[in-house]
Amino acid sequence: MSLAVRSAVYNLVLVFFLVDQAFAESVVVNLEEPRDASLYSGIANLRGWAVAESGIAAIEIDINGVYAFNVPMGGARGDVAKAYPDFPDADLSGFSMAFNYKSLASGEHVVTARAISNDGNVATRRATITVARFVSSYISDADQVDTSTVTDVVTSGQSIQLNDLSVEGQKWDIRLSFDTATQGFAMTNITAAEAIDAGGTCSNVWGSGDYTLERNGLVRSFRVHVPNTPSSKGPYPMVVVFHGWGGDEGEFLKPSVITEADERGYVVVAPLGLGREEAGNYYSSWSFSGSTTGRDGMEVRGNICDDELTTDYTYPSCSGIAENGCSWTQCTDDDIDFSVQLVETVSKNVCTDPSRVYAVGGSNGGMFVWDLARHEASANTFSAIASLIGMPHRGYLDPPVVERGMPAILITGINDRTSPPGEWGDNAFTTTSDGDYFHYTGATAITEAWASAHRCDTSVPASPFDVGVADVECRAWSYCDGESQWPPVMDCRQEIGHRYGLGWSWPLILDFFEQQ
Repeated sequence: MSLAVRSAVYNLVLVFFLVDQAFAESVVVNLEEPRDASLYSGIANLRGWAVAESGIAAIEIDINGVYAFNVPMGGARGDVAKAYPDFPDADLSGFSMAFNYKSLASGEHVVTARAISNDGNVATRRATITVARFVSSYISDADQVDTSTVTDVVTSGQSIQLNDLSVEGQKWDIRLSFDTATQGFAMTNITAAEAIDAGGTCSNVWGSGDYTLERNGLVRSFRVHVPNTPSSKGPYPMVVVFHGWGGDEGEFLKPSVITEADERGYVVVAPLGLGREEAGNYYSSWSFSGSTTGRDGMEVRGNICDDELTTDYTYPSCSGIAENGCSWTQCTDDDIDFSVQLVETVSKNVCTDPSRVYAVGGSNGGMFVWDLARHEASANTFSAIASLIGMPHRGYLDPPVVERGMPAILITGINDRTSPPGEWGDNAFTTTSDGDYFHYTGATAITEAWASAHRCDTSVPASPFDVGVADVECRAWSYCDGESQWPPVMDCRQEIGHRYGLGWSWPLILDFFEQQ
């Protein structure tokens, strides 16, 4: 194409663009309530205004991306009429309605206002809000609120904190803050002050959503999925899922995982590791034995990697803790303590069964979950663990600290170069071959050590155990303590690389938990 022709084509396209822009209709919408990044805990306004050159046909509201309802229009807005004098009905462009925000589950929600013009053009405005609520979405009986149980009243600036307020037979800590929009006090925080009874009649304070907890000046984030099954009221078993290196809260919460959890009635809790908040934006990670110091657990201590051939991933927070360039996870917080506090926090707000709390980890998260059974606080919190493609670093073979042991299933990929399991029956350590050279405890070594803690007969090699999953071979030891239907420790492998295979591994993990 010649330069002249190319120039003519460009000019023609530009003309069409300018003509299209000239005839494009202006539609403007403003969502004034709810306010972005605000907390709502009761009935409040949902309001704003909208104008269009052809007039506004409708205002639609979406909640979390799903159409919810239309909002009536016609509110007097002299301020908008002054700003848009040529737009029809600008003086009556307000929309408003009362909305019970407690009709939404506790947690984060996205509210979107969609203005549709008479000519079919659309403009949107959204706000991300947090909902805090008591058990019921609407309390019709005032006798359900008892202020005589309040133990502390704390004032601070424009806020009043009431602790142990009784609502619907449960204790709550609430904060009242002055709201300039309503010129009065509104609840800005609601927290369960006591654990919900794990009997068959408990209720859920939280619904599915994103939450945070503060510890030692840090704000830790996590996502909760509560079973979307009307017939299942709880108490629910809980699975805490720990993502891999650089992962996030959504890594495990795939449709297949959520569907299976709903069908079986499991609460799934997905916390976010630390690291991305550090200077340089490091990967979110979980810290476990040897990963911060870079030293292994061998009797004659060595490194967890070949330092000369492995990239130095040391986090700034590990300055002074890392003993070599093999350190590769965060040192900002104690993930063991955080995990215990996380379970306690969720248990206060979701109807869970404390005797059925499980941990699942993938890759870096799978390496971390072995440590949950090696610390007394966390070992008494979790009932069993499952590790996906994650073994401890070389030499860390310490068994669970609780006398009963800790049921564990390890699922690895035979072709995994990042966290290789080693050969069946081989107790030697393995080494990464994907560009770095980290040393790991082999799959046979760690599962055998844990089977010994269950007093299984490890004097003979593990034998195959049929778990009913095609192309997956599981092996285990016999004559273990306990009366579980499946062996308490299992070593399962498939012809895969460094990936989770959640379509088959997740149901297998839940089967394992349910058979213990």
